[in-house]
Amino acid sequence: MKAMDANLRSEVIRWQEKLFKRSVRRQTRLRKIKEQAGITTGQNCLEITAGDGMISTRLREGGGRWKTLVTSSAAKASLEWFVDDPIDIFQAPAIKEADGTFDLVVIVDALERVRDDYAFIKECHRVLKPDGRLVITAARKMVFCLGGCPLRLMIGLSWRAKGLERNGYTSGEFFEVLKDGFDVPDTDTYSTCCIEVPGLLCEAAANKLARGLYNMPGEKTGTEEFYHYTKLNAFAVTLYPIMWLLAKLEDKLLFFIPGHNIIAKTKRRVWRARKQPILIDGRSIAEAAINTKIGTAAPF
Repeated sequence: MKAMDANLRSEVIRWQEKLFKRSVRRQTRLRKIKEQAGITTGQNCLEITAGDGMISTRLREGGGRWKTLVTSSAAKASLEWFVDDPIDIFQAPAIKEADGTFDLVVIVDALERVRDDYAFIKECHRVLKPDGRLVITAARKMVFCLGGCPLRLMIGLSWRAKGLERNGYTSGEFFEVLKDGFDVPDTDTYSTCCIEVPGLLCEAAANKLARGLYNMPGEKTGTEEFYHYTKLNAFAVTLYPIMWLLAKLEDKLLFFIPGHNIIAKTKRRVWRARKQPILIDGRSIAEAAINTKIGTAAPF
């Protein structure tokens, strides 16, 4: 942890808390992660994150001993404003921790940034205790959607612009990465186009106002950034009622409209490579089960 002015740090956190409270998308992500993580009191927990400091802070409020790995030097500089513990840059895919160290591993928007995601998940399996659990949230791969690649490309938030290795996962791809070492009883999706489309537009506008990633204060953040935060907060306060109403609408439509993000809580088991049977039509068993009513042979 680098030395920094306590008053400056307090002011940065104060503004970031204000902005977080006005972000429906980030609050939804945090709520979903905490629901899946469960009780962390007295447990050893590892967070691997792309750098959202407010989510890291809120996860620690649940108790436990936390260690954080980040995906870049920029993420480390940002997290150091929020977290007192030492922060290491993750050198994918290896995790420099002993076998069976953690009760819980949480991956927050980092899986898409790792080129060899299978080897990365195997490392997460290694550092977990035999009865440990893994919680992952990642972008869901969607081609035909309002908040998909074309919109992201137009506003400068495409997966390539963000430095990601891939543009998310289908349910089948998600299962494929996890199946050799984890039981995946269920996956959930969240943040439909009701939230994602206006949220993406707001994110692009906020980043422009902040002249960078608005939710990741940099190493040289100072009084000039506070001026931008003031404008950002006014912008967020104005739009929050609309986003709140859209979130309430989303709760009613979530069964009909697919979410743009996917999250899974998994339980560790013995690592064993499993070959996934492929059906005649090219689908895996997992994909067929997801798209077929249980107990029927109907293709709908």
